Amino acid sequence: MLLAPLLGLLPCPPTRWDALGELTPAAPRDFLAVVTAPPSLSPTAEREWLERNSEWLMDELGEHGALHFKGFRLPATSAGLRDFCSALPLVPCADPLASVGVRSLLSAPDGVYEAVNAESLSKTFIGLHNDVTYKLAAPFAAFACFQPAELGGGDFLLADGRAVLATLPAGVLATLRERLLSVRVASIPFGWLADLPLPPSLLAALRGAALRVVGAILSAKVPLDLAVAFSADERTLQILEQPKAPVNRHPASGAPTFFSSLHSQSAHLQRRRAGGGAAGGTFEGVDVFYGDLSPLEPALLEAVDEAVGRHVVRVPMATGEVVLLDSYQALHGRDCFEGRREHGVVWLDEERGERLTCTALFHQNRA
Repeated sequence: MLLAPLLGLLPCPPTRWDALGELTPAAPRDFLAVVTAPPSLSPTAEREWLERNSEWLMDELGEHGALHFKGFRLPATSAGLRDFCSALPLVPCADPLASVGVRSLLSAPDGVYEAVNAESLSKTFIGLHNDVTYKLAAPFAAFACFQPAELGGGDFLLADGRAVLATLPAGVLATLRERLLSVRVASIPFGWLADLPLPPSLLAALRGAALRVVGAILSAKVPLDLAVAFSADERTLQILEQPKAPVNRHPASGAPTFFSSLHSQSAHLQRRRAGGGAAGGTFEGVDVFYGDLSPLEPALLEAVDEAVGRHVVRVPMATGEVVLLDSYQALHGRDCFEGRREHGVVWLDEERGERLTCTALFHQNRA
């Protein structure tokens, strides 16, 4: 996290959890609103318009969960995107995964991160997810298109977490809430150790030592409270997030929502999408388990896939278009693409004390 102050970014704030107790469904709503730029404005005038209307825009974001800005010229570059965001009562913060270097910076001076543009992942369908961890969550994110995919594809994808939650079968939701979810973020092959002709007691001692060493390194370098454990066959050392609920309540409204990366990070769903022709790749080593690390049933995963799929909204984006989303309401993903593509994302927190939501509530409740 030392990179954040060097870039002029706030540290990513803690995830605010409120997942226990009975969930009262939120009323149906119109998810995703379009904001069209007034005609004939210069980039400077666009910024002034955004500042004048910032309170209304934030109210619209709270109401609809995501805003699609169209026709603006200001955010057509990384520097313009940061300027666009600064016109709102939002401040850039570090990527929740900055400490593990999953996403590279597209523009370090502007705090703009890559939005899965790599050619090696162009054939990988990015499932719908909240880009948060058990420990850290940027309350908002602004995704911008600097260049659409040259040969097509790459649509930005959105889904209303409230609608997904309402669609999940009651039994599936109850099981997920009771057993929680553990996300495996990385794995280290240890089959070489299991194959050594050593007494079981010595193998167990060596595995224990490996867990202690890797755990100590993660604790010192990665502020995500990660856990380590061997797989059931003892051939893989797994790096995992702490068990977490698949639901959460919005820090301001209290409305419950599906709040999970299960659709994106399940190895079963990744393989199924890849094999079905909708995608050509997977994230090696990434998977999701129950909180006790037992496998999730395929039928349960397919029920989640169906519920999410019913609410996916495709958002084709032209250069300069921005999707501003509330991370506690909206899931997002990306379709496969061909040719060069350049999209960026700025992770955002609210200005301290400006509005009683997210981080402001967190600090108030701790006082």
